[in-house]
Amino acid sequence: MQKIPVLIVTSRAEDVAELSSILEGTPWELTDASHAEDAAAALKVASAPILLFDRDAAGPSWQKTMRELIKSRRSACVVLLSSVADQYLWEEVVQHGGFDLLSRPFRKETVLSTLVFAYAHCRTPWPKAVS
Repeated sequence: MQKIPVLIVTSRAEDVAELSSILEGTPWELTDASHAEDAAAALKVASAPILLFDRDAAGPSWQKTMRELIKSRRSACVVLLSSVADQYLWEEVVQHGGFDLLSRPFRKETVLSTLVFAYAHCRTPWPKAVS
């Protein structure tokens, strides 16, 4: 089975361990990008541009960092990882170009369904706007 890379930027070793455990035996392979800059470079060449991005890894301006990551590859699906999850945060993620929100503690079903949906979304050739 060919593995599909999923990039993660987090300062929490437990996130990497927990998500690696959840993804064991699935087609997904977690790749740790230690900094947002590393993730931006990796997104440019990734075959599946899915990025799990820890809200706390970017400091107070996760929104700005998220926009910069998305600029590095327009078809990227950036999923925000957070200890807080509510409708307002999800709306803010989407408003800043993010794809979705995963909250801690991670649930296997939620993680896997989010990855499947993100993969399908980022691989779909959306029509270009006609002017």
